[in-house]
This record gives sequence, C-alpha cells and structure tokens, in this order.
Amino acid sequence: MNAPGAGVRGIDFSRFDRALTGECRQSLEVLSNCVYYNLRWATGAFETDAAGRSYIHTEMKEHGIRPSCSVIYALGAMLGTGTYHEDGAKLPRDEALRRATFLIRGVASSHAANSKRSGWEGQWQSALWAALMGLGSWMIWKDLDTETREMVVAVIIHEADRFIVKGYMPPYWNGKGGDTKAEENAWNSMILNVAIVMLPDHPHTAAWKRIASELMISAYATERDWRANETVLDGKPVKDWLNGFNAREDGMVLNHDLGFVHPDYAVAMTMNLWAYLACSLANTAVPETAQHNGALIYRTLNTKIWAAPPYEAPGGTIYRKGKPAIYYPRGVDWSTCDVSPYYLMDAWAHVLGWDEGLPTPAAEWMRLRADEMLRMQARHTDRRMFAPGEYDTYEGAEQWVSWCTADAFLALWLDSQNALGETDR
Repeated sequence: MNAPGAGVRGIDFSRFDRALTGECRQSLEVLSNCVYYNLRWATGAFETDAAGRSYIHTEMKEHGIRPSCSVIYALGAMLGTGTYHEDGAKLPRDEALRRATFLIRGVASSHAANSKRSGWEGQWQSALWAALMGLGSWMIWKDLDTETREMVVAVIIHEADRFIVKGYMPPYWNGKGGDTKAEENAWNSMILNVAIVMLPDHPHTAAWKRIASELMISAYATERDWRANETVLDGKPVKDWLNGFNAREDGMVLNHDLGFVHPDYAVAMTMNLWAYLACSLANTAVPETAQHNGALIYRTLNTKIWAAPPYEAPGGTIYRKGKPAIYYPRGVDWSTCDVSPYYLMDAWAHVLGWDEGLPTPAAEWMRLRADEMLRMQARHTDRRMFAPGEYDTYEGAEQWVSWCTADAFLALWLDSQNALGETDR
C-alpha cells in the first residue's frame, strides 16, 4: 500500500435493489428513531473545532469514544443503504452526513495513529470502537474526503494489527472465576472482519483472517468443543483452533466477576456475526466460524428451564411467552428494560434459521420486542428509548441501542436483498 487510504474495496450498493420485507421496515422505524435522537445528541455533546470540520473529543476512554462510534455506525447504515428519510429525521441528508463526518473526524483524528498527542488506542475496548467507526465510515465511503478516509484506514490497521503481534493469544475463562472472555473475543473479531473486507490486498490480510477465525470460535466455545469437537470450520477441526473455553455446555456465560449466569453476555455472540455483515456488503464468503454455537445459545434462551429456587423467582425460561422483557436467572446489573440485544439476537435467529423446531418462531419474538421499543420511543418527543431510572447504569445507553438496532436492520436488510452471504463451506 502506498498510502493509508489506498487499496480500500468499496461497497457496490447498486446490486441491492429489492423491496424491504415487513420485518425490515419495522426495524428501520426503530433505527430511524434512534438516529433522530442521536443526530441531535451529537450537536449537544461536542464542540466543533476551529476549522469547522470536526467534533472535538477530549475523553479518550469508553464513555468519550464508544458512543460516537455507535452513532457513526447507525448513521452509516441508513445513509449508505439509502434508507435515510429526510421527512422522518427532520434534517436534510446533507446535514446528517455532515454530522456523521464530524463524528468520524473527531474520533479518527484523536486516535494515536493520527495524533501526535496521547490519543485512544490499545484499550480493552478500543478495537470495538474502531470497528464501529470503520464499518460506519465504509458504508458512506464515497461521501468522505481523502484526508478522512486516510485517518479511518490508519485507525483500522493500527487496531487490527494488535492481534497479529507475536505472542498474542485469545483469552479463556476455562471455568475459573466469574468473568468469561466471550464478549471480549467476539468484539475483537469485529475490527479484523472490517479490515479484511475493506483491505483485501493488504499484506496483513491473511494473518487477520486467521486470528479472526480463532477469536470467533473461541468466543463461545464450550469445554466439549475444546476437548473433542472434530467438526472442520475454516480449514481446521474446532478443537484444534482452541486452547480453552469460554462458555458452559448450554452456551451460557458468567460475567462481571459475579459468578452468575448473565444472558446479556450470551447474546453478545452477535458481535461474531459482524463477519456476515461485512462479508455480505463486500460480496465475499463468510467465515464458517462466525456463527459457532449461536443456535445452541438461542435454543437455551427459548427452552432451558431455570428452577426457582435456586434461581430467582419466578423461574422458567429466559424468553417468556408473550413478554418482550426477559427473565434473568440471577438478576441483572445493567437494565431489565433494554430488549435491544435480544431483538438483535432474534433477527439473526430469523435470518440464519436458528429457530427451527423451537416453540416460538424468532420472527414472533422480533416483532414483540420491536413493538416494545417503538412504544418506549413514542413516549418522548426526542424519540429517546429510556425514561429516567430505566437504564441509568450506562452512560451511553441510547447510543448502545442505536448500535444494536443498526445491526438488526442490516441483517434484515441484507436478507431482504437476498444478499446475506454464504460461508466458505
């Protein structure tokens, strides 16, 4: 590569010309409300630099960077797919694009790859933030200037290369303590899958592919996978990819050092499925490791009975018939009001067929939770999701929902276009 912005494969959006399905239209409605709120959040959250080209980011940590990256991704999904509607957003497309670009420049310019000052890089979540910013930017690539493109690519390469340095190994839980490494491995795979499709001719692409497969398969691997699974995925038996395990045999995980089952982190396996989104947009084959144990987790959510006691009342299944909210067997330390990650899990189960043989189709759960999110958004004139007290435990809750709904929308949109990629198998 001659320059950081060179060699980027663009997305051919002209091949997507089919009408949206009903599920996709409902998903777009939820996402549109998220975008409406966050377009206005951005102007209130940041000052503009002296050149009038960027939002100034000063906090180089999770709450300073991740919310912006989530919004970049959500805006990229709507602007790139041509589903942004000015009447609904009450802003011209050019203005929405301007604000998205200001966020991209603010985030990218403050990364250590582009800043002479101490910027954000190499943090526990920084690969995740770079992935959100990278994929969101890629979907509006044709609208970005050369300087912005080069900054984005520099961030992507910098964060992807962290995982191919000598001695790096994915972390494992191995049944010790209460903190799985499942979601960490899944979100680290995201930046690799973005780098692979955007920069297919980069000299590191083969190495990125290898570690992406290892991270995805390790994320929700069980001990049985590690000890005995001979199924060949991405060219090797599952057990030969692994040096441990991160999930119980039912696919559930423990997290937050609390030693209890945490369903929110089980459905975080959807971050592995960024391989489907990225590869489908690029029209390339999807790694076989991407959806490893996804169907297992979905079956457990639907069918496993948690008896009370020892689990919390009322017991039963995590998915509760006719109810959008879920049952937490050991309680929850985030929010009982946020159904967006389960809506996302349902969307993937619907398009990938994980619900085969289950008592309730994934599409039914999906519609139920979408209706609930639309009800929650309709309570507020600014279309925010949460009322005070519903999700005060996380500073970027509204931006997190925009990420989840953008994921779900893209999965359903690609499926409606008959463009959701096939695996190498």
